[in-house]
Amino acid sequence: MAVDSILEDEEENILYDLLINTEWPPETDTQLRGNKEHDSSLIAKAVTGPFRFILHYLWYSPSSSSLPPGLVRLASKQINWQLVLASNGKLLAVVQDQCVEIRSARDDFASVIGKCQVPKDPNPQWRRVAWSHDCALLAYADSTGTVRLFDLMGSELFVIPPAVSFPGDFSYAAAGLLFLEYAASAQWSSELLVITYSGQLRSYLVSVGTNQAFQESHSFSFSGHYTNGITTAIYHPGHRLLLVGGCESNDEGSSRATRCGLTAWRLLSGQPHYKQVTSYEDDVGSAQRRGFFRIPSFRLFSRQSNEMDGVFRMSLSPDGALLAVVHFSGRLSLWDIPSFKHRASWEQSQQPGFDEINPEWKTSLEKRKKIKDKEQYSSLMDVSWWSDAALILARCSGSLTVSSLRTLRNLLGKSCEWFEPSPRVTSAYDGGFLSLECEVKLAPKRSRLESSPGEEEDGGGGGGGGGGGGDEDSDCEEEAWARARYLGYYVKQGLYYVTEMERFAPPRKRPRTVVKSYRLVSLRSTTPEELYQRKIDNEEYGEALSLAHAYGLDSDLVYQRQWRKSTVSIASIQDYLSKIKKRAWVLHECVERVPENVDAAKELLQYGLKGTDLEALIAIGNAEDGGRFILPGDVDVEDVPYEDFLSAEEELEKRKEREQGRRQELLKNVDFSRLTLEQKELCRSRLKLLCYLDRLATYEEILGGPHAAEQRYDAKFFKTFRSQNIVLSARNYARESNVQALDILFTYHGSELLQHRLAILCNFPETTSPHEYTILLPEACLDDQGTLVCIPWDERKHRDTDWCEENECRSVVETNVPDEDDFLYEEAAAPLRFRTADPAVALLTDWYLTRAQDIENNSRQVDCALSLVRLGKEREIPGLERLCDDLVTLETLVYETSCDLSLSLRELLQLRDIDKLRLLMKNSSEQRYVRNCFQWMVPFLQRCERVGAGTGGGAGTGGGAKGPAATLLREYLVSLSTDNLTLPLKVFQHSKPDCNQKIISDPDQLMHVALDCIYSSERDDQLPLCYDILECLPQRGYGPQTNATRDLHDQVDLLEKHLSVAESLEKHGLRKPISFVRKSQGSVEEAHELMVKLTRHVGRRATPVSENEWKNLLQDLLEMQRSVYTCLKPDTCQEIFTESLLCSSRQETIALAGQMMHCSALAQDTPVSVTLKTRVAGRVAYTRSVELVLAAAREYFNSSATLRDPCMNLARSCLLLITDCPPVVAEELDLISALSRSHQDHYTHKCVCVYVCVCVCVRTDPERNPWVSVSAALLQHSSSAPKASSAGEEILAMCRSLYRTKHTLPTQCIGRVSTLLLDQSLLLPALKLMAESQDEQLLTQVLGQLKAVPQVDDSSCDSELLSLLLSAGLLLGCVETAYYPRLVSHLLAHHQEGGWDVEASARELSEAGHVAQAGSLLLAYRGTHPGQLTFGTALAVIRQWL
Repeated sequence: MAVDSILEDEEENILYDLLINTEWPPETDTQLRGNKEHDSSLIAKAVTGPFRFILHYLWYSPSSSSLPPGLVRLASKQINWQLVLASNGKLLAVVQDQCVEIRSARDDFASVIGKCQVPKDPNPQWRRVAWSHDCALLAYADSTGTVRLFDLMGSELFVIPPAVSFPGDFSYAAAGLLFLEYAASAQWSSELLVITYSGQLRSYLVSVGTNQAFQESHSFSFSGHYTNGITTAIYHPGHRLLLVGGCESNDEGSSRATRCGLTAWRLLSGQPHYKQVTSYEDDVGSAQRRGFFRIPSFRLFSRQSNEMDGVFRMSLSPDGALLAVVHFSGRLSLWDIPSFKHRASWEQSQQPGFDEINPEWKTSLEKRKKIKDKEQYSSLMDVSWWSDAALILARCSGSLTVSSLRTLRNLLGKSCEWFEPSPRVTSAYDGGFLSLECEVKLAPKRSRLESSPGEEEDGGGGGGGGGGGGDEDSDCEEEAWARARYLGYYVKQGLYYVTEMERFAPPRKRPRTVVKSYRLVSLRSTTPEELYQRKIDNEEYGEALSLAHAYGLDSDLVYQRQWRKSTVSIASIQDYLSKIKKRAWVLHECVERVPENVDAAKELLQYGLKGTDLEALIAIGNAEDGGRFILPGDVDVEDVPYEDFLSAEEELEKRKEREQGRRQELLKNVDFSRLTLEQKELCRSRLKLLCYLDRLATYEEILGGPHAAEQRYDAKFFKTFRSQNIVLSARNYARESNVQALDILFTYHGSELLQHRLAILCNFPETTSPHEYTILLPEACLDDQGTLVCIPWDERKHRDTDWCEENECRSVVETNVPDEDDFLYEEAAAPLRFRTADPAVALLTDWYLTRAQDIENNSRQVDCALSLVRLGKEREIPGLERLCDDLVTLETLVYETSCDLSLSLRELLQLRDIDKLRLLMKNSSEQRYVRNCFQWMVPFLQRCERVGAGTGGGAGTGGGAKGPAATLLREYLVSLSTDNLTLPLKVFQHSKPDCNQKIISDPDQLMHVALDCIYSSERDDQLPLCYDILECLPQRGYGPQTNATRDLHDQVDLLEKHLSVAESLEKHGLRKPISFVRKSQGSVEEAHELMVKLTRHVGRRATPVSENEWKNLLQDLLEMQRSVYTCLKPDTCQEIFTESLLCSSRQETIALAGQMMHCSALAQDTPVSVTLKTRVAGRVAYTRSVELVLAAAREYFNSSATLRDPCMNLARSCLLLITDCPPVVAEELDLISALSRSHQDHYTHKCVCVYVCVCVCVRTDPERNPWVSVSAALLQHSSSAPKASSAGEEILAMCRSLYRTKHTLPTQCIGRVSTLLLDQSLLLPALKLMAESQDEQLLTQVLGQLKAVPQVDDSSCDSELLSLLLSAGLLLGCVETAYYPRLVSHLLAHHQEGGWDVEASARELSEAGHVAQAGSLLLAYRGTHPGQLTFGTALAVIRQWL
């Protein structure tokens, strides 16, 4: 048999692992307590007993109460959910409360590929699920016997209703749900057998796809063989047997299998479709039992006195040769198939570990009560096959074992695996099986009052799933049992049992709320390696080490995982890291891992250094290491505890000496030129560890020492800092303005950083004051030879140089080390020339200058740039004075004067000194001007003087200007004086000879600058300030007298004369700046013009000027000529004065002018009036007098606006001063007389013609043209309609008279005259005037006016206008006007006279789209007799004459 062939290896233990595939969300359920269905009362049983008797014995269909008690008891202990694995092991159906989930083995059944919705079943333990043979269909049967078929997507295909069903009767539930292959017809894909607990079998043919349907094939009943119904059924596809299980039988003549309730039925193709497979014993016993009648056993009550044993579960072995059977009593039996030969059986008490209790129950208060009634948890609940030689046994207690067939020894180990109570299991597939468990926990109880004695009943457990979680009673239930002893309680129970009256019903307990959690767990066999790794992953390190020792696995994996899971400390190094043997892994951890505290970081690095010393290097070279981590002394880590290597402080010195000597001996055994790759890698690791250790010591110093480092240590930062380029770290510290850290880096890592010192300092933020990093700035001093040199930095080291840091080793290990410092210069923070460890003084000067300019340019922080330069000067750095002065100036401008906050140093350097000075004093008020001069201007001038002296600038030339400062001050004050002398006056007032503190201390410079300031003033209201400045100047004889001083005093005297002239001009109301007086002093034209302006200004005053004022004016003119304007003659001054009298626009002044002239050519000189003969040499000559009179008369005449203007009388008065009346004067008088006599309009034209002849030229401006003015005057004078009409004709005649002369009106003037005519509604002359112009714009206006005329009459049209329109080519434009009919008629009548082409006009009309008008014109032209045309013309002439 198959069992015999495997007995020799079935005892081997199984190496397995448990995995949780899926865990569903917890769900809350309510369980009723004390709600067991009470037995019916005596009256009810008496009534229903006969009816149940008839149903049972007529239909042989047991009710729910007639099902085997053992079956009901075990079924009630099952959990509500079920699981069924498909035959191919790829699909799993999980039956839940209201759905069936279909899961795939593709992802270890973690996800759902289909979900079948089913109604909630109140009795979920009686449901069944089955897969079809091809795993394409899923059948589901509920407790009523209704069967539903689903596909893999969860879609419901159809529903098969039960044949008979009674509520609460489980005999119609499916005890077996089996799919069979069906090959008799291609129409049906499968055959489904539904076998109920009553023993009724129904076969259905199932078809899926396009023609999905079902059809009942046949039916069969096992009632004749199983009077109590069947309990389970399975199908054996190999032998085509239906294996049925039921209750045991007492028939002695039957076989042992039949007595145990086991039968086999062969499937037939026809009636009766099933035939029992019997042995000889069965045939004999069957013959003896045949009969027509059997005496029924009458049972008044459904409860049986003696519980019968029967079959609860059956499971076929993988090869189909054995059948494992679980009985109601807990017995396990094995049978050969198909012979049903009994192989072995074990009573429940004979099964190993049947009474074991879950260890967790002992510690859980909630489950401790289960221990008292542990017998009900010992029975087997499920059985399946692990292999042909091992069974999977699941008990109600949650115990699960894989037991051998021979002894039932647990192959999983010494103890079973514990699940939640009553787990469901599947058969093994691919080295594992699945189990479904349900964890039930009580929900938190709400506080309630003490229960009364009648609120609880006895502790009968209610049925239901959840692994028996609803069968236990709480502490209050025990109290209810005690109270139930009272007589009254029992009396009420008895009365309720007899009468079923609700008044005697005991109080019901409150429902219990529980939380159920379902889990899908898989138990899989595994290899030692897989299990070992899984134990490590699950952090079961003790079991992992046991596996490693048992199977010879690498224990380093355990210690590695423990090391990585723990924090780094001395203890973790001793417990885990020191037990790891792989050198590469240990070194990697020492190098890469960063502990969370500074002490652990130091210990880890030192531990790594111990394993990379010379002993390990030599052992690797001798191939004696075996890849192990070797500590000094060539001892194994596992042999000596780690703390033995820690030295005490008092032994460090001796140990150091011994190690030094030992190291020298070991170095003799090392040839660095012949190192292997492993040795080189070891040296690289040691170099990296030493670097990290140095960085750690540096980091401790940065944090403030070892004590402060314990509190402030940051592992994340140190991880970056230790492996970061030290130059990059220094740059970052500089950007963070961490001066202390940078000082420590320069001190302990100077070999790497000092060559980049200047470049790193350039990375300090420009807003950081240089005083904060003063200690980092380079300094200079004089050496022994007196040369200025840079002071070197004081460097230190954390430790002595290690053997692997020597050039002999480093040159072999580190080849082609890349230069990682170029980034510092690529970012343009500092030029490459600053890269040096020993900079020259000139380079330091260059750096200070460059850095200061960068600070100011990038941040506009002038104070920071100035502080840097001053600190450089304090450190004996030469060449910073000029930049320091510029920065002082810029600081003053930005921070003190606030003139321009955006001003930069670069912009300041591009300014001239004078511009800088102007900016300094720009915002100075008058009140603070002097103070600001001493505070800002004087220091600036001193700096400029110092710079000029340093660059070789000499003294200025002339006027006492002795240097750049004097020249700059002069230029500044002169520029101020151009607009105002107020501020220069304050400077001069604080530079007087009697002042203690002077702005200008040199007297010559003071006079020179004052003269320049006064003469540069361009304002005419500064005379008082000029006198004030004059008072500030030193008197002649003050100070040393030189030729330059005497010249300056002479210039001051001349200034006084100029001031007197300006004062005279101002007295008469004509202000002039002093510079004008000086400029016009030597110019005859300017002097003459000044005299004219002065006299004319006085003559044109609003108030009359008296003779006394004219006297003073004449005296001032002569005084000005004598003192300053010597370029003019006195006679010229008299002529200017006389001419001003004539042009004063007053009759009395004109009469006074006659006394200043010779008014007749023959007259003798007469004395001047007494009031005007002071200083007058004589009168103006006669010829000159005539010229002056004519000029004045013409000026009056030209300024006349109208003919009656008063200026006409003034012109006549001027002309009458000449008594002999020469022709020129007479002509002027005649003109004035003619204008005064012109009362008629026709004289105006002649007068204007005379006037125009006098004009020099004709103006083209329409507003100023005389003809336009005359036209406007005529129209204004002719306001009535008749006069307006005649005025229009006169204007038209006037304009036509100008044709072909030099006075022809331009187009603009014609347009203006036409506009004036149109404004007076004189349309006809306006149209004629514009049409004659032949200007396109005017012709366009003509068309516009024509279109605006609604009706044409003689006032708006005549033959002359029509001829002008035709000559101008406006026929086409007049088509849409009212003039078109008259134009056509005029064209036809006078086309020969006017030379107009009628046919050409018609063509033009046709081309423009006026075809009708063109046709009419041609018809009229070609069809009219010439005589008619002549007659029509004559009529038109007569009509016009009339």
